Amino acid sequence: MSQERRAPWRAWYQTPAWAAIRARRKAKEPYCRKCAAVGLKTPVDIVDHIEPHRGRRDLFFRFENTQSLCKRCHDSTKQQAETLGYSTEIGADGLPIDPRHPFNRF
Repeated sequence: MSQERRAPWRAWYQTPAWAAIRARRKAKEPYCRKCAAVGLKTPVDIVDHIEPHRGRRDLFFRFENTQSLCKRCHDSTKQQAETLGYSTEIGADGLPIDPRHPFNRF
């Protein structure tokens, strides 16, 4: 079993506090934020942490650090950004939107 799967913060997902944050986010933002940005109405599947909490309790339980995502966006775009350290999303001008993207470092 990976170290992350055994991490103590994994239990935080089972707390009433997280359930309340999750319910509140889904009520406030019933559609995937990333899909909505391109005009799609995809129902939320996952309440995601915008800034990865990495075991920090203050980030984990901060409502403002959550967003609604569909499974596809969470498992592809978001996970890729966390792995790479930047988003590969492209803006309407054809350029990467994330200032951390290697293209924007010049």
